[in-house]
Amino acid sequence: MKVAVSGKGGSGKTTVSGTLSRAFAAEDLDVLAIDDDENPNLALTLGIPREREVPPIPGDLLQRVELPDGETELELAKSPDEIVADYGVEAPGGVRLLKMGEVDHAGSGCMCRAHSTAREVLSSVVEDREEVTVMDMVAGVEHLGRGTAKDVDVLLVVVEPYYKSLETGRRTRDLAEELDIPEIRVVANKVRDDTDREAIEEFCADNDLEIATVVPFDDAVRHADQAGTAPFDHDPDAPAVRAVEELSADLRSTHA
Repeated sequence: MKVAVSGKGGSGKTTVSGTLSRAFAAEDLDVLAIDDDENPNLALTLGIPREREVPPIPGDLLQRVELPDGETELELAKSPDEIVADYGVEAPGGVRLLKMGEVDHAGSGCMCRAHSTAREVLSSVVEDREEVTVMDMVAGVEHLGRGTAKDVDVLLVVVEPYYKSLETGRRTRDLAEELDIPEIRVVANKVRDDTDREAIEEFCADNDLEIATVVPFDDAVRHADQAGTAPFDHDPDAPAVRAVEELSADLRSTHA
């Protein structure tokens, strides 16, 4: 099962990604979590301590090779299995984390090679490996590219109960449909009351969006972040954690 998680910045998609990964692993599934956000924070949400370094994959894994006809093409210098073995980091609960390249703000600012490497690694790992994969993506899905999108089983679009976030969710769904992602569902996050829930339900009904689960606003998520730990470890019985666990059970039942 390959799950991509997208959403507007600040919507809580990293919290959903990390908690979903831990919930899958708690059911004895092999889980690879991939942090492809431009502001990577998935490690902390998985439960990796802040002080532990999580190096990104190097930006020079693409190499140019000559073909028999004299033409050249770019290919990865390592196989997907080698990349996960060499650069994957063990997280609590048995999850393995792979972090894509980060922007070097102190450098030249040119990230073309690093971005190309990340896209190729992402595509190859998702296509070739068999474990459950949860990808914390940047907002939107056009960056996925055809190579990755064709192997994604489910796109979860995390939204909050206000118009800009909901509209971003709708546009993300439209882009995902162009990429032929087979299942696109909304995660309604940070829902405080019935008014919030009704606003999301009305928008989704008007725009033909399917709600996968409703995650309540939960101070335990904030407290976990302040304590530098995963919500899954900070309070396993927190309402937000329980809601994501129910989502994991739903996904397991339909994509086993």
